[in-house]
Amino acid sequence: MRSDLRRVCLLAVLALSTASLAEPLVGPSVGNGDGLVAEGQRLYNKKKYAESSRLFLQATRASPTTLPAYLGLARSRLGAKDVAGACVAYRAYLRSAPDIQDRGKAKRELELCERQFKAAYRRKKAPVDLTARHVELKSAFFAALEAGKLVGPGSAGDVLATLVSQGYLGVDLGGMGTRLSAACRAATETLHGNALSGEAVEPERLRESRALFDLARDTGEPAAQAASQLPFLEGQAALRSGDARKAQALFAQAAAAAPARPEYRVWRASALQQAGDLPGALAVMEAELPQDSRTDVLRAATAQSQSPEAGARELERLLFQRYAATSTR
Repeated sequence: MRSDLRRVCLLAVLALSTASLAEPLVGPSVGNGDGLVAEGQRLYNKKKYAESSRLFLQATRASPTTLPAYLGLARSRLGAKDVAGACVAYRAYLRSAPDIQDRGKAKRELELCERQFKAAYRRKKAPVDLTARHVELKSAFFAALEAGKLVGPGSAGDVLATLVSQGYLGVDLGGMGTRLSAACRAATETLHGNALSGEAVEPERLRESRALFDLARDTGEPAAQAASQLPFLEGQAALRSGDARKAQALFAQAAAAAPARPEYRVWRASALQQAGDLPGALAVMEAELPQDSRTDVLRAATAQSQSPEAGARELERLLFQRYAATSTR
């Protein structure tokens, strides 16, 4: 009977978390762990157990290594008559704090919780035990992470969101989030470098960039250059899909976010040229790279579009004035 109680007490309570890839999962983006624990304790002291449970649970996501959050969650759930959820939190606390000073007291509280659980579910069906499912999910998370599958169905991000939504508690959640966030940042850096160099990256991969940036932020540390790299990558996706006007607007956004990077302006000029706006493309290049040979070519192309005579004059100027003078130095 004791083993049965241990098994069922390790369930996760679905209703206590609604995490998904659309909201923070783990780490600082969830909130300030210490602040959440302090506020949770204040509400617990006022016997507002349901509210304190919510804050303590949030604290275990914001800072999974903050052990008082688990004990506060266990006691708050017990006060709110959520006996099954309290047992889960007590076990997570004891599993994570083998040498904690109040371990004996917490263990006695767990034993009381188990007795209450046994009494509560003696005549009705006990909640589903998700322990084995959580083990499988963690294994799937690391397999997907190793394979570089970070976003989308069956990905590391998808599996982590499922674990959180199913109420999994444990300090290892923090390490999982940290590794996933780092992998997402590395993936966006690679995508950005490849696209910036002109490599033909598939639009589908470029469109994944927003999910990768969001997931990096929602599981740990946001990408430092997300404000400029994201619109640039989305601009590349638009350009490779044939929407040059949308691409130039996104490249302009990237350039505004990173004024020190002229490459974004060059790509904006390229998108304007592909959209048929040669004067606009030339204006961008003359403002940013007036001495660049590409600006000269674009100037000649713009003049040619106005009239053959204008094109011939610009070409003559390039061949016999600027470049001829340069070659004799």
